[in-house]
Amino acid sequence: MVEAGPGTTALMDARLRHSPEAEGVDTRDEPPVWRAPLPDGSFVWTVTGFDAARKALGEPTFARSFSERGGARWKEYLLFTDEPTTDSVVRSMFNTDGEAHRRLRALGCAAATGDRTRYAGDRAAGHAARRLAAVAGRGEADLVRDYCHPFVLDVAADLFGYPRDITERLRALPRWAPSPLFEPPGSAERVRYGVEREEMVELLHDLLAARRRTPGPDAVTAMIEHADATGMDDQELTSTVFAMLMAVTEPVTDFLTTALYSLWWRPALAADHNRVEGATDELLRYTSPVAAPMPRLVTRPMEFHGAELRPGEAIVVHLALADRDPHRFAEPNRLDPDRVVVHDLAFSHGPHHCLSPALGAHLCRTALMTVLRGLPDLAPAVPLAELRWRPGGTGPFTRFHVTAGLSEAPVTFRPSAGLAGTPRTASGVV
Repeated sequence: MVEAGPGTTALMDARLRHSPEAEGVDTRDEPPVWRAPLPDGSFVWTVTGFDAARKALGEPTFARSFSERGGARWKEYLLFTDEPTTDSVVRSMFNTDGEAHRRLRALGCAAATGDRTRYAGDRAAGHAARRLAAVAGRGEADLVRDYCHPFVLDVAADLFGYPRDITERLRALPRWAPSPLFEPPGSAERVRYGVEREEMVELLHDLLAARRRTPGPDAVTAMIEHADATGMDDQELTSTVFAMLMAVTEPVTDFLTTALYSLWWRPALAADHNRVEGATDELLRYTSPVAAPMPRLVTRPMEFHGAELRPGEAIVVHLALADRDPHRFAEPNRLDPDRVVVHDLAFSHGPHHCLSPALGAHLCRTALMTVLRGLPDLAPAVPLAELRWRPGGTGPFTRFHVTAGLSEAPVTFRPSAGLAGTPRTASGVV
């Protein structure tokens, strides 16, 4: 049995991974593919080597579709609601392969056109400045609840053209969380997650109905027209609308909180705003907020980087740990603002690569730099060890997909009447 080495095990904890303590961790001689135990007594192969991760992300041998051998188990894990409701959020490009994936990715591309991403990117700085101005005079805030989550919903409303009432309903919903797949049936966590999913699916259907009644030049109308022209059903459509919303909102908030946590350990760097801004690519590599997506399925017997894989077994690509591979990056656990980052995995790789990494990087940079430049004397309101991380990110797998981010980011700062400096408006999104 191939098990994780001690360094890899330590880096599974996002608290350590983003602190200077990680600089003493060496995984050079540890296996790039290993078996991780799951709470239900089974296991999942975990890919943490960079070369193995890139191959797994681009290799059709590893499937995302639940129709493959072994997929029924993972689909059953996701049944927090009845099957039609579940299919209304899971039948997206995230969970398909081959021609089905190409069709659904084309549906996403109908929304995320160059013009729309540039428009959303150009307006992002203004949204961030307004959201921060609303708390700047208070001297304290939760940067998740009070700033970043509202900010990314503003961006999503611009990008996709949501009606105002839909946007307000989205604001009233709890922030989406990693799935409690392994909680027992009837547990409070599964029930809560199911209720939130039902509310989201109802909102998605209402959104489509509204745009069918009053079509316009917005992205949702474009997706409806594309789906109708290509014979897609409403579950494919709602799932893709949901997937696009999650892709725009959740990683940015996770990046902001993890980047701040990392910088608070390094106050001299945090104070050098221009240097931090120039290190956005390194911060994306270092934080890799989409840490470990849903598992893929092995479709044929094979030897893979020292592991013997069998059909139906599950394999998870841990993007965050692959981006810490010492065979790819020198001193990978050091946050180096002068590092030139090329071809990391922060936006994944292969057919499931992010639709608009330029917009994603711009939103992350905007969210972070607006805070650093706009809140003087910014500091965490509690000791770093007491900050609460999102479920599943601080040790062995307990949820999927795994994100690297804080559940809340309580901070203090010197109250001010406005923001320091003028927000930048050029997006750089091409």
